[in-house]
Amino acid sequence: MDLSKAKEGIKKGIEHTKEDISTFKHHGLQFRHHHINMLFIIIVFLIIILIIMIQPALVGYKISKQFEEIGMEVSEFMKERDVVKSNLLITQTNLESCKSLNNDYLGNLAAEKNVSFYCNQEKNELQSRYNQLKPEYDFNITRIKSEFEQKKNEIESNLTRFETKYNELDALYDSIVNNAAQNICCKAKVDNKEIDSYIIANSRIVCTTGEKDKISC
Repeated sequence: MDLSKAKEGIKKGIEHTKEDISTFKHHGLQFRHHHINMLFIIIVFLIIILIIMIQPALVGYKISKQFEEIGMEVSEFMKERDVVKSNLLITQTNLESCKSLNNDYLGNLAAEKNVSFYCNQEKNELQSRYNQLKPEYDFNITRIKSEFEQKKNEIESNLTRFETKYNELDALYDSIVNNAAQNICCKAKVDNKEIDSYIIANSRIVCTTGEKDKISC
């Protein structure tokens, strides 16, 4: 409450009281009942003003006693309060930094989630493509294996046939060579009794002695 306004109200109340007393003296009348009520209100009002003015002092005294009980000076308390206030400010600053860092982490996490999502999406697309191509791949592998086995069997069959034919031709060749050698060398033996065998040299039959291919005449 504003003390100047309170004083002004008290002053006006006193002036009204003086006017009432002057009127009483002038007319020689007794105080009426409403004049007594006005004085009572003014007195109560003054008491309230007094309490309001004294209350801060009482509060200060009470606080001072509490500081004495805990063994701390007011100046020391103010210093501690300033320290706490400074620490609180530092803590709030750190908190803001943590919030900013946390927001950065959340942003990075969201970005990583997006990358992971796209990677999973691409993986799913590749998996789907693989699932589509695998049956075709398996079919081609089966077909190629079948064709390979068929060609292999054909080649093995032809090889066996060719080997048989070769052996037949080789045996026929040996037979022809042997018959020719027998005929040639037996005739040569008439002139040279020591001839008993033959060799093939430069695709020619050479009659000789002591070789493995013998003649019988």
